[in-house]
Amino acid sequence: MFKFRLPGWMLFLICAGFSIPSFAQKEIDKEALGRLTQLEDSLVVLADSMYNTPIPDFRIDYCVRFTKTLRQALDIPNSFYYPFTKLEQKVHILYPEDKSFRIINWMVAPSDMVRRYYGAIQMQGSALKLFPLRDFSDKLERGAETATLNADQWYGCEYYKIMTQTIQGEKMYLLFGFNSNGMSSNKKILDIMSLTESGPVFGAPVFLLPDARGQRLMAQNRVILEYKKAAQVSLNYDAAKGMVMFNRLMSEINDPNRKNTYIPTGQTDGLRLENGQYIYVRDAIPVLKLQDGQAPIDGVMSGGK
Repeated sequence: MFKFRLPGWMLFLICAGFSIPSFAQKEIDKEALGRLTQLEDSLVVLADSMYNTPIPDFRIDYCVRFTKTLRQALDIPNSFYYPFTKLEQKVHILYPEDKSFRIINWMVAPSDMVRRYYGAIQMQGSALKLFPLRDFSDKLERGAETATLNADQWYGCEYYKIMTQTIQGEKMYLLFGFNSNGMSSNKKILDIMSLTESGPVFGAPVFLLPDARGQRLMAQNRVILEYKKAAQVSLNYDAAKGMVMFNRLMSEINDPNRKNTYIPTGQTDGLRLENGQYIYVRDAIPVLKLQDGQAPIDGVMSGGK
């Protein structure tokens, strides 16, 4: 499947970063606030055009303009503390619990066959430190679950949730994402990210899931659920159960090699953090099995003694 890539000059515009000072000046002066407000209004208009213009080639043009304008806004001192409340209705802007950074993230569809994902991690601080994310997902058809990636090799998706976790004494972040993988299938992605001085690292062997035969647990760097385009699949964190919950999938035509035929089975599995790893929990929501003629009453099985 052909996927459009941004030209090198545009990538250069968003690559340069600056160091964060030892203090965080949270106030935005009046002039900077006015400029940020103007640029946000422009970004909202550009985002609408980027998503909705009927001519596919123009979507890429608007994306280029959107990226350049966003960089102008982020270059303004203390821009991290500007909330972009109008823009967040158009793109994803997510913060971890400690507000140490934010991810700005969006998708452009130049055609029915093409999906391109864009993003940047802006670190907290009065001066700009930015890590642009470059979509590498089309190069990861094989080995994606076990690859260790970085900002230049990012499994592109739209993030919808971020969670801070401490794993083996290290602060890490769970990232929940969606990738509308072309015409026939979608993907839900659970990734894990750590931050270093040189940028983000995506993936770590902390997810223990069954192998292809279901015989033993194998370590993966991320979880990827690929499924039929029309199916509805859930992947999220359940605070009440204290684990990641997701739909179990299987091929509706009994062909495990065709991921675009995978649909939910009606069963829900989970991943529970234990001793620094997310361990697979089968039937995290137990399946109620009934005998002939029996029916649950208020969720409780009745039966003789």
